[in-house]
Amino acid sequence: MRNIKVYAFPVFMLLLLVGLFWFSYQRNQLREVDGFHIEFTHSPRFLDAISVNKMLTQNWSVKSVQEKDSLDLSMLENHLNGISEIKNAEVFMLPQGDLFVLITERIPTFKVEANPPLFGDAYGAVFPFLPIEDFQLPLFKSDVSSSSLIETASLIEEFNKDSFLKSELKTLRLDGTSYSIQLKSYPFEVILGNTTSLNEKIEKLKIFCAFQNIQDSLSEYQKINLTYTNQVVATTP
Repeated sequence: MRNIKVYAFPVFMLLLLVGLFWFSYQRNQLREVDGFHIEFTHSPRFLDAISVNKMLTQNWSVKSVQEKDSLDLSMLENHLNGISEIKNAEVFMLPQGDLFVLITERIPTFKVEANPPLFGDAYGAVFPFLPIEDFQLPLFKSDVSSSSLIETASLIEEFNKDSFLKSELKTLRLDGTSYSIQLKSYPFEVILGNTTSLNEKIEKLKIFCAFQNIQDSLSEYQKINLTYTNQVVATTP
């Protein structure tokens, strides 16, 4: 009889712990999901926590009681990642039942001439333009409606690696397969052609501008053609 009592107590404690765990689990499953906690990886320029929270609440109408396991977090992430200004969004469930949303906005690297105008980022993605004063970005123009913005974005990224072009690039234009640029401090148009031998073309342009600064004859030229091997062809009006 004594042996039965000795074994009964541990069994009772085990059943009690299992019961408490199950009760806690069930309450956790039926925990109220009553809000979205929004954070940005960088200071936001285009969105804010209030607008994102409102959009999520309106689209999902978070129920007062909702089973935690049934909430499709990937569906929320896909919806957020479909917003053009968002580069990446991650959604997590917090222990207290709320949703935590971490957003990385896209960083514009150029402006696209369109109606209405657009921003473009380093990956060639476009999103609505906003007139932000501290975004002094180059303007991309093209008569080719099907032109790939991925190549253009990559070209601008290469320009940004050079301190001279990063500060001077005003306009980038694509006609067919040929690029041309305009600089902020120089009146002439620069013909780049395609993107082959880009570093060589950049160096030729920098040398030409430096030499012309010394000669003080910049106003004499209308176009500078960098497509020829080992030379710069300058034309006057």
